[in-house]
Amino acid sequence: MKIKALIAVKEGIVNQEITNIISTLKEHFELFSVQDLPYVRKVESYRIIESENISSAITIGGDGTLLGLSRYLPEYVEVIGINMGGRGILAQIEKDKVNEFLDSYLSKDYIIEKRMRLRAKISDLETVNVLNEFYIQRANFNQTPTFSIKVENVFVINERMDGLIISTPSGSTGYNYSNRGPVVEQDVEAVVLNSVMPLRALPVIIIKPSFINIISSSHAYIIADGQLRYEVSPNECITVYKGDYLSLVRLKNSASQIQKILK
Repeated sequence: MKIKALIAVKEGIVNQEITNIISTLKEHFELFSVQDLPYVRKVESYRIIESENISSAITIGGDGTLLGLSRYLPEYVEVIGINMGGRGILAQIEKDKVNEFLDSYLSKDYIIEKRMRLRAKISDLETVNVLNEFYIQRANFNQTPTFSIKVENVFVINERMDGLIISTPSGSTGYNYSNRGPVVEQDVEAVVLNSVMPLRALPVIIIKPSFINIISSSHAYIIADGQLRYEVSPNECITVYKGDYLSLVRLKNSASQIQKILK
């Protein structure tokens, strides 16, 4: 019996190479997608995950494609990222090793990494799970807001800054790293708080997963994994906390997150 899998492909790259990869996958997977793809059954929404008992998810593209699909996936769905040529920190299966991967996957010779995700609540609005980070960004570029950051029983910070990155270990290699933050190994239970352009130099803070309350003195946006944006009113409280895990498939001989950064 074929494995039921949801599939997502980076927009605009469906060519003969992609078609060949999907053709190979369909020999072992019954494929579903919200996109129009060859050899794939198109569906209207991600509710198909529960109604069809989807157990796997496959992305073809890069880390952004995996991030986009991952927000809809419960923890029990195993996520397979096929990398089409980028750095591939999250999408770990190289495009020329799909057959090798399938041999390992079908024989269950692989590792499942439980990747920590974050959620946020803005007043009564609850956001999606994010795998990489939330970025809280000032909306008015002629005004530097004061951010009040409180981690209960740990610390309170009140400082003027352009924004704040709240990153998981997975996301430590992304925007946090670009903002001179530390790279954290993927299986560490930690959250990285990295200020963006503060008026006073602040350290990057690494804490255990906690309820983190943030208030901006002026209009702001909270950006989820660089892809979704929510508006935040002045003095409206954002609470960031640990969400569900994501189950990411990794081959036993593949490089770690830190090894890939150091290449």
